[in-house]
Amino acid sequence: MDNMTKERIKAWTPLGRPTLGIANTEHPEQKKIESFARQWQEISASISWRQSSQPAPLPGFFLKNNILYSALPLERELLPFLKGLDSLEKPHPANDIQKTLDNIEAPCRLTLYIALQCPHCPGMVERLIPLAAACEKIYLHIIDGSLFPDKAQEDKVMSAPCLILNDDTRWTGAVAEEEIVDMIVNKESMDLDTKALKTILEDGRAEWITQRMLTSNRLFKGFSGLLLHETWSVRLGAMVVVEALAEKAPALCSDLEKILIEVFSTKDIPIQGDILYALGEIGTPDTRNWIAAQQEALSHEDLKDAAKDAIQSIEDRLNI
Repeated sequence: MDNMTKERIKAWTPLGRPTLGIANTEHPEQKKIESFARQWQEISASISWRQSSQPAPLPGFFLKNNILYSALPLERELLPFLKGLDSLEKPHPANDIQKTLDNIEAPCRLTLYIALQCPHCPGMVERLIPLAAACEKIYLHIIDGSLFPDKAQEDKVMSAPCLILNDDTRWTGAVAEEEIVDMIVNKESMDLDTKALKTILEDGRAEWITQRMLTSNRLFKGFSGLLLHETWSVRLGAMVVVEALAEKAPALCSDLEKILIEVFSTKDIPIQGDILYALGEIGTPDTRNWIAAQQEALSHEDLKDAAKDAIQSIEDRLNI
């Protein structure tokens, strides 16, 4: 941290006293993030720093629960960082943008890659932090690609600024808030991935997932991933949705049925057991025959019982 940066930090008078959480990771760059926070504390009491228990993919600072800043706000990135902190206290999107933000129902992920020498990156940071501050459904992760080159390579980022919505739509260069928000709204469709649906499920909104799929007569792109998730509580929540679909729109389950059968042999025993339960709820006579064919190869007693129950469930439901 050079003297000019220190002087700017000393001179900054925040609108409030923001509390920033320091993400706790095992990443090699963790020490740089912690060192920066200590230096800031020595220079100014303008920020309250704390260790965060919130899971984080990279080291960084949680400006809010939905905003992670994985960068060191130095050089030309310091001013937009300070403006971003002020926007946490008083977000200021234009009225028409705020109305759109208020109507966003499903969570989304925005990942912004920046670089310290990039001329357009400060403007993107200034635009995006207020958007996420004004809408908790937007999960914003700002990443310095030169500080975390492996992550940038993983996301196939070649230049900065690069903004990625969820894992597919991306912009390179400067982009207006209106365009970003319009794309978020347009993406709020049946293309939601497993991560987004998991967040909705954990918010206690399984009924929302069910109703959207029933209304659209389509499955969310990432729904099958909930049933195959490593966390049991996520699979359990997805089962509630499956039971509702089986009752109200059994034809909607045919694609799901194919996916579950296709991946069955690749999954661990607990997930296989839940797959069998789901197939029992949505399966056809052909599914019953497939489960019966698997029974001889099942060595685990719990799986044998699950297969037996699934077959019985299909037979009872279809009066076979």
